[in-house]
Amino acid sequence: MKLYSVVLVLVLLAGCGYSSKDNEMVGQVKKVVKNTPIICPDFMDADISLGVMRGGSGSMSSEDVWGVITDKDQEKILREANETGALVKIRFDVKRFAVCTGDHIISSVEIVK
Repeated sequence: MKLYSVVLVLVLLAGCGYSSKDNEMVGQVKKVVKNTPIICPDFMDADISLGVMRGGSGSMSSEDVWGVITDKDQEKILREANETGALVKIRFDVKRFAVCTGDHIISSVEIVK
């Protein structure tokens, strides 16, 4: 029983922290969504497309990243970018193990001009 407990604690501790920090991506916001899980607190997510389209031409990408929005200012900027089709530069951290939210946590957002 003690060995089982030690293994369980080690597995849980191995999932703590971040697998990477201070990453950067540029993309277009497809949508901003409020998630309401049953047992976890509500949170805001943004769907960021890494394919960039301008004037009907550009890069098509099947790669989308869901990022967890951490404050109201980020939400406002991302909603504005979604409405205008503007590019955004996002800095984010990746959690090693995320329980109730996605693992990409947005730390800053700015509209690319």
